[in-house]
Amino acid sequence: MKSSLSTKLFILAFFVFGCKETIVEQQFPKEFTNDLLHADLVGKVVQKNSKAKVIISQVAPIDSVDINSVDGSFAFRNLRIGNYDVTIRADNYRIYSRSNVILTGGSITYLGEVDLSTVPDLVESHYPERDGEIVYDWRYGRITVSILFTRPMDRASVEKAFSTNPPSEGIFVWGNYTKAPVGGLFADAKLGFNPGATITTYSKITSMTYSFARKDSYTDTTYTVTLGTTAKDTAGNFLRFPLRFKFSTVQSYSTQNGIQTSPVHGDIDVSPLSNYGIIVTFPRRMNKASVEAATHVTPPMNTIFLWPDENQLKIYTGGPFLSDTTISVMIDSTARDKDGIAMGHQFYFSFRTAPFSIAYTYPSNGQLFASMTEPIRLSFNNYVMMSSVQPAFSISPSVAGIFSYGGYYPYETLSEVKFTPNAPLQSNTKYTMTVSAEVKDMYGVKMKSPYSFSFVTRPN
Repeated sequence: MKSSLSTKLFILAFFVFGCKETIVEQQFPKEFTNDLLHADLVGKVVQKNSKAKVIISQVAPIDSVDINSVDGSFAFRNLRIGNYDVTIRADNYRIYSRSNVILTGGSITYLGEVDLSTVPDLVESHYPERDGEIVYDWRYGRITVSILFTRPMDRASVEKAFSTNPPSEGIFVWGNYTKAPVGGLFADAKLGFNPGATITTYSKITSMTYSFARKDSYTDTTYTVTLGTTAKDTAGNFLRFPLRFKFSTVQSYSTQNGIQTSPVHGDIDVSPLSNYGIIVTFPRRMNKASVEAATHVTPPMNTIFLWPDENQLKIYTGGPFLSDTTISVMIDSTARDKDGIAMGHQFYFSFRTAPFSIAYTYPSNGQLFASMTEPIRLSFNNYVMMSSVQPAFSISPSVAGIFSYGGYYPYETLSEVKFTPNAPLQSNTKYTMTVSAEVKDMYGVKMKSPYSFSFVTRPN
């Protein structure tokens, strides 16, 4: 029974007396929109140009209206009180469903502003998010796209309907949903893919990850991912409209200002004998010539520039670092990346090397059961000047011997001095070695203080 503002409730009373019928009329106040048995349902769709249709149901559909193309609003008037299911359908939008909307008598129920999703009904979520940015280190990882479905999917149809722009080759991994680029999990496309076992049942598989080939994984790039309407679930239901979203890759995990160095700015006691030189890692692939021209090392050295990677510069200073010295590197703002973009700021870092000293000895200080026939070794933290060692070295009890560099010719270790006794040392005897501060490194820098250590030989 439907009513309007002028609706009157008729109460029929039967009186048996004389078979006469008396009608008693009751009228609601004019401010009531509905009577106690009816209500209105209204709402609004954000996508006002979507041509959406709103359907209300109680087990079966009862009524439907098109949204207003001006403001996206919709309304159902004079519905009987009760629970209703609301469905909103529009082309290229996910079906919106809301169950058990309760309408009470004499009320206007506002469903709110409904924002229709552009994710198809068979898709629960995807990574990367729409218009998202992902951090991608081109040196190690592979870009990944993951999709979580609402139903088990037909694998072959999904893989055939999937594409990217720029185009890419890749491998599909089913039963997997990842939210980050991966490294080292899958073979490069140029080497061919091994798809693994063929999946013949799909009753429970609702997720997949697509891993790009390294050759198609680009930094600073916007990708468009499309899953076409030929993709279907295992029951044969196709996507009503394509899944399509964009995402961008960010070149590095650090910012433009986040240049990394080794040694790190402010380091002290850096070993002068470094096999790595000075390493500068940029967050971008760089124009080598512009970086080299913009790089200045202090104190001035015979620098040689090497590029292990397009974003990594190695500075060789012509040998070990100077001992006990502050070394600074300045890269001015004219250094450019491979796209020709200048850094736009000056980058500076410095570190201080350790004083020239003995790093360790053999035998070690305090060692027991030392060999009586092995040479005594002095390992310095920098190349040592052999001519300065012999006058600076003493041993007690006195032992005659020969001095030489460590290792074997032509692979001598210039930071190590061997003292080979002319005869075996005495057994079960304490020996004390002292190296005075007069010993010098290859640059003529002396040790700051003498070094002494003792050991005891093994018994016979």
